Amino acid sequence: MTAKQVLFGCAVLWSIGPGLLWPVGTCAEEPTLTIRNLSAASGKLYLIEPCGFIQGGKQYIDRDYLLEYVPEALKGRTLVQTAGNDKLIDENETCLSFEVNVPVTVYVVYSDKLRVLPGWLKEFQDTRWKMTRKDTNPSTLKGIFTLLAKDFPAGKVTLYGNLSKAMAADPEFVKLKGSTFCMYSVVVAPR
Repeated sequence: MTAKQVLFGCAVLWSIGPGLLWPVGTCAEEPTLTIRNLSAASGKLYLIEPCGFIQGGKQYIDRDYLLEYVPEALKGRTLVQTAGNDKLIDENETCLSFEVNVPVTVYVVYSDKLRVLPGWLKEFQDTRWKMTRKDTNPSTLKGIFTLLAKDFPAGKVTLYGNLSKAMAADPEFVKLKGSTFCMYSVVVAPR
């Protein structure tokens, strides 16, 4: 008897015989979560990836970086793929917004390279969880990110720019013109 992997919705199933499916992993997302009206201030088309916060998932819409390590508690949650090139949006400007139909916890996946948090992120809790990513080119440096969390009621969620004024004035950041620094990603989980 041979087993065959089948994708059923967000559930990964193994076919172990005619008509017999055995669940080996499921999307962690509750079927009730709906995200709509995703809008990026830059005009870029950010993507909503249900079940996308998994090892091997793509982090950004405009980069080939792949998620490497994701915290077990959040595996399979919805990932909002932002644009790496939106990393220079000022902390006081709206960066993206979306609407949710149920109360959620929003996790901002923020690069450890940026040593100063934007002011708006100070309202988020440091989960002490880390995520790592890698480029499809194995020689490229891996990125390490901290997950910051905040609960939101059903309705509109607005997140602001990645770049704090203090970070923009950092000598290393200025010298490199922000080229080696990273945009955040977003993970959404129903409460």
